Amino acid sequence: MERRQTKTQLLSVSRREVKYLISLEDRLFLLDALNQLLTPDTYGGYNGYTVRSVYFDSVANDDYLDKREGVPEKKRIRMRVYHPDDEKVKFELKRKSYGRELKESQVISRADGKELLRGNYRVLLAYDSAVARFAYDLMTTRLYRPVSLIEYDRRAYTHHNFNTRVTMDHHLRYCDFCYDLFSHRLNFKEAMPKEDTILEIKYDRFLFKQIQELLGKCDLTRRPPSKFGTSRSILKQYYY
Repeated sequence: MERRQTKTQLLSVSRREVKYLISLEDRLFLLDALNQLLTPDTYGGYNGYTVRSVYFDSVANDDYLDKREGVPEKKRIRMRVYHPDDEKVKFELKRKSYGRELKESQVISRADGKELLRGNYRVLLAYDSAVARFAYDLMTTRLYRPVSLIEYDRRAYTHHNFNTRVTMDHHLRYCDFCYDLFSHRLNFKEAMPKEDTILEIKYDRFLFKQIQELLGKCDLTRRPPSKFGTSRSILKQYYY
């Protein structure tokens, strides 16, 4: 029986994104400065929150290879929760083109999230949105499947001007060959040194001068890791 389509929460965000890998010293400096300059994300508040994601890729590993080879246009398909007991799941399609990011998020049910992990992508057709339909077509024709589960701790700051968002992610960890987004009993392994932090800055049109001045006081020479790429390299599933 065909499932009835329902309108559900859909979010689309387009902006520029830059990333850096910073030291513990610079992390502490930025935490103190950003607490005075920006507003902590309402989700999680001052103490931040945990993010857990499962990434999907095609049977030919198209998205992984695009990332590894540094092509200017890339995409990611993932599901995200902030606690394994969450009843709502963010199903997200991220597309990057020459430094600009478009992220489209479809909120789906926990039950449908479990079906996606089993490879039943028809549940996406129950959602009346272009992103759900596009993802269904892509994931069925290119034979997508879960390939990576990661988790990290995030501090986030926002400002309403220029759609500004600054995040600092640390304690990046991954799980070997288990993609149960809702499990309480995952055996995580460290993906990068605990003293390192991934700094991401997203904005539209213009980056605040005050933020530029803060960044000028930090060591931004180290190349930032990709959470998706790092986890898949560590798993050593592919040998190219």
